[in-house]
Amino acid sequence: MMWAFAIKQKMTAALLLCAVLCLVMLTNLRERRNAARISTAVTSIYEDRLVVGLYILRLTKHVEGILTVLDKDGINTGALINEHITHIDELNILYGKTKLTETEKSNFENFKQLSQTISVNNKTEDYNAAKIAAVKAEGVLQTLSSIQVEEGKNQLDKVLSMTNLSSIISYIEMAILIVIAVIIQVLVLSSKTLMSVQKPTNENLN
Repeated sequence: MMWAFAIKQKMTAALLLCAVLCLVMLTNLRERRNAARISTAVTSIYEDRLVVGLYILRLTKHVEGILTVLDKDGINTGALINEHITHIDELNILYGKTKLTETEKSNFENFKQLSQTISVNNKTEDYNAAKIAAVKAEGVLQTLSSIQVEEGKNQLDKVLSMTNLSSIISYIEMAILIVIAVIIQVLVLSSKTLMSVQKPTNENLN
């Protein structure tokens, strides 16, 4: 009966080793998937938050430039405003290619309409109306800037959450591996004990 018990122990050890192998493979796959998700989130922070933040900063400078020109009320007011509008239109195209939330999209559309209003009023030399639109546009840009900060924080929290979850799972997996290693060690020691018990029996029979 002891040989049957020994075989059972070896089968148990083999199954545990198989479990270890499967756990290692699953861990590898999970880490790859998690790394891809973190990479996507970090890329989003850079492309859709930091880069867009730079666009907003440049747009703000051009809107402030328009307000400065209107306050001076100089000879080349129309030409100077057109120059700022041209740069704003270029930045709007770049901004529109980024990934926007629904709130961002709504505010960005509002900003584009205000930019168009400034351009139209500049052509008709209705500078008071252009100034009102520019002030409103400046306010919209401040709102968009606040959204960038909030969304960037959300993305960063998501990355930290994935990292923390990965660490917790790694600790659990390590604990499981230690338990399995201990069980295998017990089985090996038990097998050696059986072999030592069987030896005297064989000698007595001789």
